[in-house]
Amino acid sequence: RGSLQLGGVLGARAKYTWPPGLEVISKLKSPIPAEGEDPLEKELVPQSDEEMEQEGKENIKKAEAYIQEHIQDDMSEEQIRDLVARAMEACIPPPPSWQEMFMLESEKKTMTKKGSAEANVEIQKKRQEAGLARVPKIDEFGRAYATGRRKTSVARVWVTEGTGNVIVNRKMMVDYFARMAHREEIFAPLRLTGKPLSFDVWATAKGGGLSGQAQAIRHGIAQALQPFDMETYRPLMKRFKYLTYDARQVERKKPGQPKARKKFQWVKR
Repeated sequence: RGSLQLGGVLGARAKYTWPPGLEVISKLKSPIPAEGEDPLEKELVPQSDEEMEQEGKENIKKAEAYIQEHIQDDMSEEQIRDLVARAMEACIPPPPSWQEMFMLESEKKTMTKKGSAEANVEIQKKRQEAGLARVPKIDEFGRAYATGRRKTSVARVWVTEGTGNVIVNRKMMVDYFARMAHREEIFAPLRLTGKPLSFDVWATAKGGGLSGQAQAIRHGIAQALQPFDMETYRPLMKRFKYLTYDARQVERKKPGQPKARKKFQWVKR
């Protein structure tokens, strides 16, 4: 019995004295609050699972120490059961009432939601800071530079305050883009500012076709306009998604097929 462990004792207790006697039950906290007791007024501090596990291990160690201190070789089974009951009452706290468990669970959920909300706020703040760090700067010549992309087209764009001149690959826009739809694409972010003839644009575009180049120039102009009035232009451009890179690309051709999705005519016989 000198090497008796709490697990064996609890096993004996579970075998002989479960459910526990009335003297043990009377000292357990009743799920129904006593008269004049309001469980909602009691301040409860929620614990994490790790803290509860650590507290349980410490209580078991205290109970083991209590049993090892008071157990004797000539004790009967009835005396051992009484000793285990005293150790449980002295070292292991009674289970909480259902009101306390409900309040603890509600407090945990509230803290989890609060932590998630704070984490989301931090993430949004970091995203905004990262977005502002990518905003072009106006250089000593009053120019703002940005790169626009669409499909396989890449456009380098410089925007300055001026009279509405748009030059693409050393040509006037009306000479380079014959279709009105392409010109509308380029002027779309300038028109959002309310002063389309107050800025000059100088751009070089390469790769892709005219539609891809026009949309790449639009993407670059929208980015380069931000530093001229950050509080006004940036929300406008974001609202119409002119600052977002359109990542759609032409799907590749597949072997054994004439195109990306098209199939050759199939004849069974």
